[in-house]
Amino acid sequence: MSKKVLAVILSLILTFSVVAVPVGAADISFDDINIEDINIENFNIENFFNQLIDKLIAFVLTYLNRYWPGYEDQWVDQEEYVPEHFYTGEETFDTEVADGAKWEMGYAGASLLDGIDATSGDYFLAGTLEPIAGRVPVRVIDDQRVRVYAVTDGVSGVVIQAVIDGFGFSRGDVQIIRERMEEFAAENNVVAINVSVLHQHSCIDTLGMNVPLAQALILNTGNAAAGGIIEDLKVEKNQEFMENLYAKTVLSMKRAVKAMKPGELSYGSADIGELIYDKREPKDFDPNINRLRFVPDDGTTEIWVLEAGIHCTMLGAGPDELTADFPFYIERKIKMETGANVVYVQGAELAITTDCDTLNLPEDMDGIDRMIAYGEAVADRVIAIDNDVKLDPVLNIKMAEVRLDVTNEILTLASREDVLNPVIVRTEDDYQMITEIGYMELGNEVAIFICPGEFDPLLIYGGPESGDASWSGEEWGYEPLKNFTSCENVMVFGLSNDQAGYVLRDNEYHSMFTENEEINVISTSAGSTFVNAFIDLVDSTKAAA
Repeated sequence: MSKKVLAVILSLILTFSVVAVPVGAADISFDDINIEDINIENFNIENFFNQLIDKLIAFVLTYLNRYWPGYEDQWVDQEEYVPEHFYTGEETFDTEVADGAKWEMGYAGASLLDGIDATSGDYFLAGTLEPIAGRVPVRVIDDQRVRVYAVTDGVSGVVIQAVIDGFGFSRGDVQIIRERMEEFAAENNVVAINVSVLHQHSCIDTLGMNVPLAQALILNTGNAAAGGIIEDLKVEKNQEFMENLYAKTVLSMKRAVKAMKPGELSYGSADIGELIYDKREPKDFDPNINRLRFVPDDGTTEIWVLEAGIHCTMLGAGPDELTADFPFYIERKIKMETGANVVYVQGAELAITTDCDTLNLPEDMDGIDRMIAYGEAVADRVIAIDNDVKLDPVLNIKMAEVRLDVTNEILTLASREDVLNPVIVRTEDDYQMITEIGYMELGNEVAIFICPGEFDPLLIYGGPESGDASWSGEEWGYEPLKNFTSCENVMVFGLSNDQAGYVLRDNEYHSMFTENEEINVISTSAGSTFVNAFIDLVDSTKAAA
């Protein structure tokens, strides 16, 4: 079901639901809709109507969020918030190779499907928002896994990154994993623990947004109002699956650290631009698939960390088959031909997807075979990389919390109903989502921006201004983040440590009725908020150095 149709259904459900809220409507005025804020710079009737409906939906949702019984004490006030299970990284950045410095790296992984019957009907597939009934897998094509690498320069501490096959992952779930790692992390000088997802639209739901939303709205809000007496009827992602995921991710993290061995680390890239398609104007993206290649001194199995920004939707957004999509087949071919362990990380993807035209595949080839062919074609490009640059053993990383002003009340309500598990605080009038960013440097050559959510690559790499093509008619006004690092090469680890939705340049937000991305935009000012936070974070590393 399209997100536009879903938005209409949600608005109707919510409009009828709001009459049941047992408080006086005088507490929220229709003046709060602020029709004056609707942009008329590029006026037409359709745009005006779409923006007006956006405002009406926000009004109804604000009403529910503020006054529905059982929600009063769910979130703390912003002044009372204390960070939990948050790894800040390092205070100072090294610029020279320290005495005794040496790259060490380890890998581990696990299947999230072992021991379960994925086609039992107990698990929802991610990928499309389903208001009436969630999708369950009818067959399993490959595997849904977690892959972990641990890396250190022998001086700066250990950095762990887990990459999960899944649609999204909330920061609250990241905190559960970090909490279980605390004792081990302290004993093994772990300075950062990051959890990313690949955003497959065809894996068991790890986020929660793909449960039957209409059922959740009725049953979960009813449970809140009834004081929890129908807790067993709540609609949420499968908790047994999540517990299995937590346990296997934690175990894989520990195994990766214990498997670390000395070796050499290098960076290289391959141009796959003709295999990528950008669906949203203004169009621009990083055409490269980037590779960090670790070669152990003892000649044992190499570790390749790959990054590219491409949606994993080779079977469409709503298939009935469970598959980890083309990254699985990138990994499979590399493993077969080189023996290397592979960790693929999603980059800045926004509305970027696959393009098979240049592969000249048969027109009658089915979707699964096209998915395999695409993954293997990308793998061929990676295997052929011959521009590797050796990286000195200098590892730097620093993390920072960021507060987003929540403007999408649909996602706020979903969080209240335990459909999502973000970290949210109350402000005087509204809510803020507390998420996090990170900045990592390898060998003074590679800068890595660690981003929550699905970033617009224009924020990182730059590109055409939308200007009067945007509804605001305003210029963006910020330099791309790559300009704030002295490193020659830039990578993005997207969907890391939180699903903060789509992150657009502020002047390019339209309406949830006109673009597929907007319904999953948590904050209309997320772009500028994150860019300013990244600039401050990178600047703080320069000052510390």
